[in-house]
Amino acid sequence: MAQKKIIDDLAIVIGGQAGQGIKSIEHLLTHILKRQGYHVFASKEYMSRIRGGVNTTQIRVTTSAVGAAVDRIDLLLPLHGSVLAHCAARISPDTIVIGDTTQMECRQCVPVPLKQVATEIGESVYANTVAAGVVLGLLQIDHRVAHDYVRQFFARKGADVVAKNITALEKGTKIGEQIAYAEDIAIHIAQRGTVRDDIFLSGSEAVALGALAAGCNFISSYPMSPSTDILTFLAQYGKECGVVVDQASDEIGAMNMTLGAWYAGARAMVTTSGGGFALMEEAVSLAGMTETPCVIHLAQRPGPATGLPTRMEQADLNLALYAGHGE
Repeated sequence: MAQKKIIDDLAIVIGGQAGQGIKSIEHLLTHILKRQGYHVFASKEYMSRIRGGVNTTQIRVTTSAVGAAVDRIDLLLPLHGSVLAHCAARISPDTIVIGDTTQMECRQCVPVPLKQVATEIGESVYANTVAAGVVLGLLQIDHRVAHDYVRQFFARKGADVVAKNITALEKGTKIGEQIAYAEDIAIHIAQRGTVRDDIFLSGSEAVALGALAAGCNFISSYPMSPSTDILTFLAQYGKECGVVVDQASDEIGAMNMTLGAWYAGARAMVTTSGGGFALMEEAVSLAGMTETPCVIHLAQRPGPATGLPTRMEQADLNLALYAGHGE
């Protein structure tokens, strides 16, 4: 068997149906890997549904900082059989596929009994932590770093939950180490001590912090994915940062209140997505007529109407360029 060697850039894809806990696995992995000293970049793909469909998240673990996802999949962790068909075009002969073959049919999978191990610990919910441990085991992560973060992350749920999650992580890590040995997998990614102290942000948090740095002191918005996180972030820290936060009754109300705030001397912002911005166009025209400045954060989302809540594309671009009436 030829050695499977990955150097400097590992593209991990975790996939499953909505509601299977993909986000929790991503959270554990990205934060533990960062604390270990790896550069990490994560990108999510959500279907427009609460349950079902196929969601994936890609985590790039790299020697040097990166700022984009890639089509390549080096390591695939499918939590449902439908993930294999969804990612088929991106799976190459070099892709390492690790999955629970007792829960799905997967001929190319390296079998891992995620559900069985989780059930032995207490209940099937711990399968996600086992899965995270498998990935960490492949990377030969320092157990102390991983355990410390698990204790911190699950602390609010009580000592029993913390202990069981640490057990799940340990068992998953051992499985990952065994797979690395049995399949002759060698992953070489340099760790950087300085990465541990870097700020770890989502895109929404970065936009919100940028607004604060620019002096934003008023935001009025109507919640609409994927822009809502900016409104909630500023609401969470608004009091200590001097930001007045208003959740309007609708989009045009939010835009008009933002224009009123600018007229009164505030540095105001409104955040929305494609369908919401379409509803704001009358007030966008008002801003032009009155020559009132305004900052609008438009999180791309296909329209018309409510569009697809979690799918983003360039469909909003033309609307943003030519919004408003007349000149």
